[in-house]
Amino acid sequence: MAIAIDGRKKTFAFKCSCCGEIHEGGPSFAYSEPPHTFGIPENERARRVWLDSDLCVLDEEFFFIRAILEVPIRETEDSFLWGVWVSQSKESFERYVDSFGGDQTGHQSFGWLAVSLPGYVKPGEPLVSLPTAVIWGEERPHIRIHDEQDHPLAVDQREGISWDRAVELALLLTH
Repeated sequence: MAIAIDGRKKTFAFKCSCCGEIHEGGPSFAYSEPPHTFGIPENERARRVWLDSDLCVLDEEFFFIRAILEVPIRETEDSFLWGVWVSQSKESFERYVDSFGGDQTGHQSFGWLAVSLPGYVKPGEPLVSLPTAVIWGEERPHIRIHDEQDHPLAVDQREGISWDRAVELALLLTH
């Protein structure tokens, strides 16, 4: 459990039960491609998928941008960060690409966050699609799941997660 000292929040850290090392700071995990690409046969990918580290177009009709989903870790100064992909309309995607590399602060768009995050979806379950606001900025956009959602990920983003839950999620993903 984190304890505030002199009103300051603690930095998140834990001793890994797998490797014995101390991992310090907010955990951060990212996906290199949208989950929609996983079902495309390898021999069709070159023709059907255009992908770089920030953008993806599937079959010239589905558009995705890479963004950050932040889940606060209560009583700490850190957050659990997920590098995720979010769908965009063609118009929003083109507007994003046209302004890419510049300061996009103040711009946002709607997107569907389609995820299969360990700790939130059991292996083999279908993707969960959640409506989001994609908040653009100076760097990679941030995702805000719409407040009316009651999915555990949406609740955790709004309310934060405990120290123990952050350790549990990190252990699912590190080893």
